[in-house]
Amino acid sequence: MKIFPFILAALAALSLFPATAQKEEGAQKKAAPKAAPKAEAPVKTVDGGAVEKKFIGKWAPNPEAMMKEIQKGLADDPSAALALPFIEAMMKNMAVSVQKGEVTIHAMGDKQTATYKITKVDKAANKLTMQITDDEGVGEGSATIEENKDGSKKLILEKDGDKFILDDITESEFEKRKNAAGQAPIFPGLE
Repeated sequence: MKIFPFILAALAALSLFPATAQKEEGAQKKAAPKAAPKAEAPVKTVDGGAVEKKFIGKWAPNPEAMMKEIQKGLADDPSAALALPFIEAMMKNMAVSVQKGEVTIHAMGDKQTATYKITKVDKAANKLTMQITDDEGVGEGSATIEENKDGSKKLILEKDGDKFILDDITESEFEKRKNAAGQAPIFPGLE
């Protein structure tokens, strides 16, 4: 699953062509109904304890780290690099909320929620291994918390080789980003 970079690129493209995207989406629904996500396989879950408590909160993309990850994914597609300035601007308004059992990404007025079940806890590494259910079905992923000496935290979400690197933010910053997320970033000459 290349969900995180794909979400960023897809939201960027959809915001540029909202009417076209809505017409195409309607045509696709008529042509072929959306397949339901794969059914969840029974999984032995464990309590995330103190590690999961560190994971729960409000987060925002770390712009430098995320741009490096996105550029790695686009290395073999030079034309996709044209979207990088838009993606970078969009990340400034993206917000992520983690509650027990779910992760919700807010970007440009849309939100996507995935649920998770913890299958393994590595307390020493501050890492959770999880079964993740999202629009694409069920898969395995992980969440690692890095705690800085200044009290701030970094969350690294991974699934299918993709990394989503987030910094912790305050509730007020989360609300500011969530509310701004409904508006496309402004680019000179495109206002």
